[in-house]
Order: sequence, then structure tokens, then C-alpha cells
Amino acid sequence: MKWGEEEIGVLVDNEGVKKAVEELMGAGDDAKERSRRAKELGKLSHRAMYEEGSSYSKF
Repeated sequence: MKWGEEEIGVLVDNEGVKKAVEELMGAGDDAKERSRRAKELGKLSHRAMYEEGSSYSKF
């Protein structure tokens, strides 16, 4: 199974959860890129909410 895919009715065992968490939070290049992108999106969302930001002005 790949990230973003879902199978209904499939149970995941402890080892499967452990593997997924390690892949998501690990030190690999993919995990580092996800972390970098999450930080970037966080900064963009904060800017949008400040006065004069795109989301602020739509209220």
C-alpha cells in the first residue's frame, strides 16, 4: 500500500503502524522534504491570516 491509498476493511498490525510512522517521521530524504514543505506551508498560512494577508482580507 502507498501513501494516499486506502483499502476498506483492512486491519493494520503494530508492525505496519511502526513502519508507517518511521517512514513518515524518519531521517530519510522523503521525510526531510515533507518536514520542509510542512514548515513552508505553515509560514504561508500564517502570512495569509495576518492583516493585509489574502485570507484576512476576505473576511
